[in-house]
Amino acid sequence: MASPQVIFMGATPGAEEGVIASINEHFPGVPVYGGTAADDALAGEWKVMSADAVSSTGVSLVGVGSSVKFGASMLGPYTETEKKVIATKTEGRRVFEIDGKPATDFVLEWLGDDVKEAYDNGGLILPQTAQKPVGIKKPSGEIVTNHLAALGGEEKYVDFFAPIPEGAELLIMDSGDGPSTGYADALANAYDTAKSQGSLAGGPPTAGMIVYCGGMAIAVGDKLDEGLTSDAFASKVGDLPVLGMTCFGEQAYLEGQKENVQRNLSVGMILFG
Repeated sequence: MASPQVIFMGATPGAEEGVIASINEHFPGVPVYGGTAADDALAGEWKVMSADAVSSTGVSLVGVGSSVKFGASMLGPYTETEKKVIATKTEGRRVFEIDGKPATDFVLEWLGDDVKEAYDNGGLILPQTAQKPVGIKKPSGEIVTNHLAALGGEEKYVDFFAPIPEGAELLIMDSGDGPSTGYADALANAYDTAKSQGSLAGGPPTAGMIVYCGGMAIAVGDKLDEGLTSDAFASKVGDLPVLGMTCFGEQAYLEGQKENVQRNLSVGMILFG
């Protein structure tokens, strides 16, 4: 497809930034939305698929042509707290220093005993941080949320599921009552935003897809169904056919910044008309 209006991508963890960069090169200005393949235990059992193949390392791209009405959203349903720090030494998704000190020292000070074992020995801290996103504010004012995933033990680095630019101000975000409600309001807002965007632009959708971060699913636990069946969301969706996916990362286009980004701890809606 020479001129898609939007591209929906599926990639495996760690490959997303490279895929986005390649799409930007070959399809400049085309918005990208998507979700990263996941598995049940971070064991590398994730896969992406196309009409012809299934791969544990590949990428799947779907170009949406002009004959299909399309609207999309990707939201980080959080508010800023007063806590802010600077990522003073980074490389890709790995942060070595925060405010000029070892990165894990800040995380231990912030989260305390909940991460003490990982601080001492290294390891994943996904459940401990699933309700505590770290945001980066773009010049447009849009905030890209990131999931702090792991601590490096004696090496004292921290790993995220999205790239952290050196010198970036990191905003500690608050999830409010989102987890206890299954993020019902966020789902409803994601639907409204998607319906107002793109070539759909307020028209009636005929099908939809929910992109729901796996970290958010960890945060809500058994409340996930409550969010999906809540009046706030169900009253808007009605009998619209909807599929859903939980992901280890989300990709989205920032309308204000005019930029495709890798992000985490987000919920979005893809609508077709």
